[in-house]
Amino acid sequence: MTGEPVDRFLVGLDIGGSHTRGVLFRGYSPVREARAGSANVQNVSRERAAQSLRDVFARLEPPPGTAVLAGAGGVDTPHDAAALTQLVRSAAEGTAGDRPPADACSAAGGHPAPDVCPASETPVIAVHDTRLILAAGGHTEGIAVIAGTGSVAWGVNASGHETRAGGWGYLLGDEGSGYWLGREAVRHVLREAQDRGASDVAPAEDDRFARAVLGHAGVSTPTELIAAFHDRPDRTHWAGLARTVIELAPHDDAARELVSAAATHLAELIITVAQNLGEPLPVVVGGGLATTSVGVEVRERLRGHGLRVTLLDREPVLGAPLLARATGLWDGRAGQAG
Repeated sequence: MTGEPVDRFLVGLDIGGSHTRGVLFRGYSPVREARAGSANVQNVSRERAAQSLRDVFARLEPPPGTAVLAGAGGVDTPHDAAALTQLVRSAAEGTAGDRPPADACSAAGGHPAPDVCPASETPVIAVHDTRLILAAGGHTEGIAVIAGTGSVAWGVNASGHETRAGGWGYLLGDEGSGYWLGREAVRHVLREAQDRGASDVAPAEDDRFARAVLGHAGVSTPTELIAAFHDRPDRTHWAGLARTVIELAPHDDAARELVSAAATHLAELIITVAQNLGEPLPVVVGGGLATTSVGVEVRERLRGHGLRVTLLDREPVLGAPLLARATGLWDGRAGQAG
């Protein structure tokens, strides 16, 4: 790639709800990788988030003053970006021990940029994690979709206009997500048992769908499923049920209908963003459901709308170098973005 910053280091962070993925790059090439618990303060305490970040930096061992590009859910406002920037910078500098010397940014990041990277600060950009997905798909303009535990679509065009759809969280939305699929599977089993007057009876041997849902919950009857769901609010646990639904879809009508409904919801988010941007842009779908039958059906539905869809089969954090270059992080033209 022309102008590739081969001598510049970068830490890319993908801060998810269940874990944090970090990669140390030299230019566009990964040097070291690390993984720790979630550093998203929407999911864990600030103390736990800070510890996870320190763990990642300790394992990556970046040179002092190395620029950091962090993507996370919930970075919706400048205030959100500033808060994450501060948390990441504190962890990076705390792990390094001494603050970087005056020329550290030049050594680690390329050109000296004292207004962005003074001796006391590590340069950090905090972005919504959809931007990592778009960059990992090879684009800095387009529409990025997260189809994981939650769901959201975000897009940006050549003029810099941004818009999004969804991302309201599991209480208000997240339709088409892994959690949504898991919850709808539970609701289906409860409704079916209720209609048959068999809520306190174990499902028949040939009812693969109900037995799979009950097995995931560790209970024997639909009535027990109610308490099991409410007693275990861990969204990742119920999002894990999505895989079971997807695996059953080729053989079970209920599972197939849920997969189709999930794809419809995700496609609607993408179409909304595309309409608001007013132009056909490339679409990158990331998250745990991207390369499953849900993602495939989303791609098929969008073909009729003239949208070209990539189902991301690589880690979103690998888009960090492209985004660092586009935002000016590497050459000192930016210090923070939302």
